[in-house]
Amino acid sequence: MVLASGPYRYWVPNSVIGRFGSRGATGPPPVAQAALQQSRWVSNRFTRICDTSAEGMVTDLLPPTDRPTTATPAAANRSPSTAAGQRTRLVLDTSVLISDPSCVSAFSDCDVVIPLTVVEELDGLKRRLDDVGRSARAALRSLEDLRVRHGGSLAHPVPTDAGGTLQIEINNIRKHLLVEHGLDPSIPDNRIIGAAIGQAELGPTTMVSNDAALRIKAAHLGVSAAEHQLARRDDQRSASGWSTLEAPHELIDCLYAAGAVAIDALAEHGATTESTFEQNEFAVLRCGSQSALVRVVGDEFVLLSSSVPEAWGLRPRSKEQRFALELLLDPSISVLALDGRAGTGKTILAIAAGLEQVVEQNRFERLAVYRPLVPVGRADVGFLPGGLDEKLDPWMAAIHDAVVALTDRGNINDARDLVDELTVRGQLSLESVTFLRGRSLQRQMVVIDEAQNLEPTTLRTILTRVGDGTKVVFTGDTSQIDAPYLAESNNALSVLSSAFAGQRCFGHITLTACERSDVASLAAELL
Repeated sequence: MVLASGPYRYWVPNSVIGRFGSRGATGPPPVAQAALQQSRWVSNRFTRICDTSAEGMVTDLLPPTDRPTTATPAAANRSPSTAAGQRTRLVLDTSVLISDPSCVSAFSDCDVVIPLTVVEELDGLKRRLDDVGRSARAALRSLEDLRVRHGGSLAHPVPTDAGGTLQIEINNIRKHLLVEHGLDPSIPDNRIIGAAIGQAELGPTTMVSNDAALRIKAAHLGVSAAEHQLARRDDQRSASGWSTLEAPHELIDCLYAAGAVAIDALAEHGATTESTFEQNEFAVLRCGSQSALVRVVGDEFVLLSSSVPEAWGLRPRSKEQRFALELLLDPSISVLALDGRAGTGKTILAIAAGLEQVVEQNRFERLAVYRPLVPVGRADVGFLPGGLDEKLDPWMAAIHDAVVALTDRGNINDARDLVDELTVRGQLSLESVTFLRGRSLQRQMVVIDEAQNLEPTTLRTILTRVGDGTKVVFTGDTSQIDAPYLAESNNALSVLSSAFAGQRCFGHITLTACERSDVASLAAELL
């Protein structure tokens, strides 16, 4: 092989070039990297190294005169190949297919590219018995359906139902650019980035991933990177489930006199609103010292009762908790999402409302509390001693703490006796979300705690278990996620709030004020 640089030519045996490992999966060894760096030092105009199996081929290190120079990955996005009218290429990471297995056919007017490395990672994850394994199997089935429908191969772009195309990229991985930037091509994430760099030379390309580290590395190498958004919120008002509006005093007076006013009356009285209101959304109408708490029902603002609701002796400490308790005690609300940071009262409100409606009102036959088993480290439930109840006991400690707070004296022994009594009577059950598949929940108040650690596919599994007369409450903190492959926008709680928004049977409240104690409130603010 001849290496040409300016007036000099260097003869390098092909056997030496073969040892560089340019075609290997692990990348060039350190000695080969040093040799490559030396060759780049010879010429500042280095563009690429083309290896070949033919003897006597010449590899020219000078940029050809018939095409523009592509010296860095960033330049690929600025090359003439990104002409106007070209569709965007989306390179999907494994985390995207795990969080949304059906997304391969959901991107419209885009050319979706899945590196073969992603298929390998899905193949390794499909054996898991948790939500990640189920999502991996679902994603592989989606790819297999497309493959069968379009001739048996996805090596070339095939059309999808949304109007885009999908292709599995086998080659076109720019390993030499990964090595040049200090990235090991043997790491799957780096190979995915290398595939995105190769696509960027063909057209405008965006790397889509829920892995922040992968997005950072991709952007550093000049490839656009974005997070996959399953749930999109238009503004902060819709995210919280309630808002504060300025209203004329005539409207507030009419509201107290009639008990309800039309939403359009706000505009008629000169008040301005940013957007439309969803069903079961709350608002605080304010005019100077006058105020009114209202709820959206149909096309009206309905005034809340002057009597504050109470559940199992628990009274709300803020207007947010008041709104949450209104929805928790409303028989017409079948699905409810409570979001908020630690100490805002999500779990205790749900448990109190459940005990009130099961024990006192007999509206439901049982309060069923489910929690996902997301361990810290590797201390999974199977490693804990004892039977199933003893294994689940540490995971249900938060529920026991809520019952302790609801007892008259806040005594842990009284709370344990209450839990045991209700369990024996069949009015309370504490279980893992793992055991929900195949169940049918009839006339139960179901509380799904820590729902931010659930996959969207699990959300569908839970809601399809709901039978007649059942109410499901999801609680969690979307800013504190412990499960891998999940982010603030693609977990079960966020997806539920986005998908069910506007339904008459659904309500959503985000709690912000910490009510656990003064110390907890200070810690949340100062730390």
